[in-house]
Amino acid sequence: MAAALQNLVNLVATSATHVALNPIVTTALLWILTKGPLQLRRQLTNRIPALRDPTQYAHIVKALKVCLAFGAARVLNKQLNHVALNSGRLRSDKARWNWSREVAVVTGGCSGIGELVVKRLISKDIRVAILDIRQLPPSLQSGKSLPLQYRASHMLTVLVANVTFFACDITNPNAVYSTAEKIKATLGAPTILVNNAGIFVPHTILNTDDDHLRRIFDVNVLSNWYTTKAFLPHMLQHNKGHIVTVASAASFVGVAGMADYTATKAAILSFHESLNQELRHHYNSPNVLTTSIHPNWARTPLIASFEDELKKRGASIIEPTVVADSIVKSIVSCSGGQVMLPSDVSKITYVRGLPNWLQESLRNSISKLIKNGLQ
Repeated sequence: MAAALQNLVNLVATSATHVALNPIVTTALLWILTKGPLQLRRQLTNRIPALRDPTQYAHIVKALKVCLAFGAARVLNKQLNHVALNSGRLRSDKARWNWSREVAVVTGGCSGIGELVVKRLISKDIRVAILDIRQLPPSLQSGKSLPLQYRASHMLTVLVANVTFFACDITNPNAVYSTAEKIKATLGAPTILVNNAGIFVPHTILNTDDDHLRRIFDVNVLSNWYTTKAFLPHMLQHNKGHIVTVASAASFVGVAGMADYTATKAAILSFHESLNQELRHHYNSPNVLTTSIHPNWARTPLIASFEDELKKRGASIIEPTVVADSIVKSIVSCSGGQVMLPSDVSKITYVRGLPNWLQESLRNSISKLIKNGLQ
């Protein structure tokens, strides 16, 4: 009950903030109160007693002006962020993309978020190469478990034909490079790369098995190097491509019980940022786009061991479909960027700039949550 109440309070507070800082809303209200038709202002005055008092009226107008200023600054900041992460462009260049001719590579595409991404990509008529050590799931073999709109008879053949499975251990660089050649020979050179594969098992630093430590860095970090080295050269040659890095909100904060995981996600964010800079300054390839995706708590097997504790604390848990939708939306929008899920988790990016006592307070709260969930 407490968690549900907390979620409701958060929803109301978030909604109120969005309305108060919406420049369209505040501009309209200011215009009505100061420049609007006299009859309309009289109607408002009759319905809102506070407007009859000149002092309160002045305070309300001043508050609206402050909200307008903050709202306008927020919109401007959002646009500047978009331009900065989209190769300095405000608008995307969709004319260069023809989805039926594009090839996407998705690592870890046989389960979880990766499987959902594959289904959404093929619904856009994009050909998909899956790199995974798991077998292709039935949903991608027959289409029977796809949503009804995907199962129309004229789409079924396209869906099956648009998925090609390549058994590949992405932690083995030679396996990745040889598989890349097979993909190019079979489907053509990929223009989209979704580095989605990842693993996570909560445990303390001293309880981390050495083999697992090597494995998690191989899967979560080093595989991104191998796939990028395999598929980026063709993108550079044609100055066209999109590399999506599925990172995490954990890229920005290290906590107890998941040190190896947060370290890999911090590493992959650093890799992604460096890749973006090299595309700009070393390769002069503004049309090779990059997007990093940062989900907070997504309902996947990765958080199953402490999901109940998350719910008790009122943490926002997002569905895997939300993550998959955001990944594909970024791809089909033909724009680079950084996506925080849910959007209000973007505040976590400010953590490193906070005083140490505030940083530790935040890390303490997350660490306790995970510890309690594992007990």
